[in-house]
Amino acid sequence: MSRISRFLGVLRRNPKKSIFFSGLFVAGVNFGNNKYEEKQMMRTFCEEALAYGEITQPLGEKERHITVLLNPAAKEGKGKSLYEQYCAPLFHLAGIKVATVRTEHEGQAQDLMGVMENTSAVVVAGGDGTLAEVLTGLLRRADHEEAASRLPLGVLPLGKTNCATSAIWGFRGNPEPRHLAEAAMAVIRDIKRPLDVMEITPLQGGEEGVPPKPVFAASKVEWGAYRDARERNDVYWYWSVLKKYMTYVFSSYKDISWDCSADIEYSTPCSGCSRCRGTVKEEHKVEETPKPPQRWWMAYLPRTKPVSTPKEEKKIDYSSIINEECGVVKKTTVSDISDLSVVTRNTPESLDIPNYALALKTGPTNVGSFAFIQEGWSREWNKSNSYDAESIIGEITLTPTGNTKTKEGEDRELSIDSETFEVRPMKIKPRPEAVTVFAPLTPPFTAHVG
Repeated sequence: MSRISRFLGVLRRNPKKSIFFSGLFVAGVNFGNNKYEEKQMMRTFCEEALAYGEITQPLGEKERHITVLLNPAAKEGKGKSLYEQYCAPLFHLAGIKVATVRTEHEGQAQDLMGVMENTSAVVVAGGDGTLAEVLTGLLRRADHEEAASRLPLGVLPLGKTNCATSAIWGFRGNPEPRHLAEAAMAVIRDIKRPLDVMEITPLQGGEEGVPPKPVFAASKVEWGAYRDARERNDVYWYWSVLKKYMTYVFSSYKDISWDCSADIEYSTPCSGCSRCRGTVKEEHKVEETPKPPQRWWMAYLPRTKPVSTPKEEKKIDYSSIINEECGVVKKTTVSDISDLSVVTRNTPESLDIPNYALALKTGPTNVGSFAFIQEGWSREWNKSNSYDAESIIGEITLTPTGNTKTKEGEDRELSIDSETFEVRPMKIKPRPEAVTVFAPLTPPFTAHVG
């Protein structure tokens, strides 16, 4: 007791020590409270997952089996431990068979999705780049329509960037443990909704005589100085937590993409008409799940839930819908801008875009160093981007007219869902409801900045 009294006396006589230990005590209490709430949250989710696992399956119904494509390098190497802590236990408690495949190199997830079979669903445990690979592999298949309906996707936000997932789950910045657990529970609850993507086709750069293959993405194509500055983030590692801000300071005088001038051809968005959708949408025939044969001894078995049969899709007659603007190509140019993005509705800033449209966003012209640093810091602090102009468009053809080479003669680069590609002329078009994901129709959480 005397030691405690002497310690408190020292703190009372030394204001600096009092402030330091008070801050340390508050931080400790806050950390302990967060851990307690996290454990209570996981306990609630585990109890719900266990309840799903104890449900008796109907006779003849196959066991659920999911394939998890895990990027162990995601989240700077923390992706694997986060998955094992917040997601894997829920899958096992729910009685779901899980096959985990750890990707070992770039493009492996894309190759796996090109041949994926014999699974009930595919769960993407990674960031935007891993999701883009999965989408590209799935939608490049010859049977992509049937495969996309047969293989719903789960998305666990474990990457460094999670733009599409943040729009699905309603957060900005870094995902919290509850977002990881809720994403896993969406797979367990079997809650699905369609996801819109965009198709990016390079107009040059393929092998001679072979047309370039398209790339598919869920959120955005980004080109410009701000994108290049973020890519240089790790160069300034010695600034620790300030490196994401200092990269804009040091990049303000570097040879990056200050000129994103381009010729643009675009069409107005169309939700469907006689021009673009033909006459009548083909009727989708759904095969009913056969009921198990009845035997006399089945009367002594416990009753189970009936086998549900999917409903047939409604036919939409587009022949009576006339849109004179459908397919009409318009032309424009942009010059002396340092920021250009084409985004889908799967971004936190563009949730109000129609699913059959894209948004073309351009930054200011002739941006100076101070304005560049100020906007860069604002983007990092607020976790949102600001633009000078925005247009809602359908398909778009983008032809760069500025200098696409660096001083060293190398090709400048842009990002497609955080994946790096060379700057080339390209055609981008929306693909509404191209795949199915495990997620609620509306984000369940209030957006927060992490």
